[in-house]
Amino acid sequence: MRRLALLALVVPLLAACGGNRETTKHLLVVVNAPFSSTPYLGRAIENGARLGAAQVNTMGIRVGDEHYSLTVRTMDNALSPARAVANVRRAVSDGAVAIVDEGTGVDASWRIAARKGVPTCIVFAGGQSLVDAETRPNVFRIAPTDHGIAFRLAEYLIPKNVQVALLHDDSDYGSAGAKQLARAFAGDRESVAIDETVPADALDLSPQILRARRAHATALLVWGRPATIAAAITAARLAGWNVPFYTPPTGADPFVRQQLADHPSWVDGLTFAAGRLTAEVGAQPFTGFAQRYAAAYGVDRVGVRTSAGASVTEPPETPMYAYDFVNLLAAALTKAGSTDPAKVTKALEEVTVEGANGDERAFNRSSHDGVVDDDVYFARFHDMTYAPVKDDPLSATLPPIPQTTQ
Repeated sequence: MRRLALLALVVPLLAACGGNRETTKHLLVVVNAPFSSTPYLGRAIENGARLGAAQVNTMGIRVGDEHYSLTVRTMDNALSPARAVANVRRAVSDGAVAIVDEGTGVDASWRIAARKGVPTCIVFAGGQSLVDAETRPNVFRIAPTDHGIAFRLAEYLIPKNVQVALLHDDSDYGSAGAKQLARAFAGDRESVAIDETVPADALDLSPQILRARRAHATALLVWGRPATIAAAITAARLAGWNVPFYTPPTGADPFVRQQLADHPSWVDGLTFAAGRLTAEVGAQPFTGFAQRYAAAYGVDRVGVRTSAGASVTEPPETPMYAYDFVNLLAAALTKAGSTDPAKVTKALEEVTVEGANGDERAFNRSSHDGVVDDDVYFARFHDMTYAPVKDDPLSATLPPIPQTTQ
């Protein structure tokens, strides 16, 4: 009887202790990306989101009296709009508080997310129509826009008095880029030697490259998937045409160098436009981010070596954008004081965080783009690594980022 009496006293005490113990609840963040079709891109987005979540979870997120952490789940869109839409439908059904999206299928999937107010942040595709603060209030983007990339390329190339062959593939990415290139060069069509669409799945682009050469092009601007860029370079070099190549950010994708690994000189001179990796404060913030990224996931090895035998690595540019959004999401959850996705979406217009590269990341009521068009720089390849060009005012101020390891 005495034991029973003691137990009767102890159990309420244990229950009281348990009641004071703070329980962490989990909020789901879904990464919708092309893991099977473009593995590097999918993995880069995932790793950036996971690194951001890990940082947030060290302190947790306080919403009212509740304590939350972020859980990241991946879904493969395989670059299929239909599959991307199905993924978003499942993510919303599973209670996702936000979606980190590569961009495929957003033209349709945003409506599904919008019904529950779930914010979607695009961290790769730069199509101008994808993001509109008024008509698509739940869609955000942290990545360079196609508009910014295209107009910077035109601004860079037209003064060089070159005859540009504009080649773009028929993927969603290529088609969106083509629209912006047409606008960017509209004021100086005399600079365009030829404008042509190529199949995204073509292995041999010799006929298209021959037409560009016969049009007397003196520069090739290829906008498309990494495979398209590699195929265009291969066709030109096999034909003995040492024309300079210019591309959007996909020109820096490891796949291009992997495809051309047997001919490293073919990569030399390739110039691409992308969002700058460093801010006015210098390289330290991005370097610190890159070190944290490498500590968590290892360096992203391209799979090629320099002429001196050093292993080439890829700076974590794409992971940076996903990482920044997750940190903005955490700030928005705190600001909203709620886990209701619709309230979080609204709060995303009112918070600011320091991005991985030292820039401020933020959205507002009139713009849901987190990378301004002026923040586009140019980099050129030499010996399988790239560095900012010296003949562009912005690029010339930027330091090179280390890209080799033993």
